[in-house]
Amino acid sequence: MSKASSGYKVTAKSAVIDVVITAIAWVLFTLWFRPHVMSYEPITVFLWAGFTALPAVAIFWLCLQMFKVTFKHQQLVKQEKADKK
Repeated sequence: MSKASSGYKVTAKSAVIDVVITAIAWVLFTLWFRPHVMSYEPITVFLWAGFTALPAVAIFWLCLQMFKVTFKHQQLVKQEKADKK
């Protein structure tokens, strides 16, 4: 096991990028769920699709965070191995 920590630091820039990517994912999930709502009223369709997209986007956000930490850790391990040679 590597002695390196995850090494990932949260900055204001990375937080803003995460919010933007997550908002785009929410819009895409909402558009994807709209045809599956059993209503003809546009506001009802939008609300149900939007609220249904929230848990999907929460899982997307968690996966994004895990990916970033894992990717940074892999980079540090690779760098650590290169330094040993």
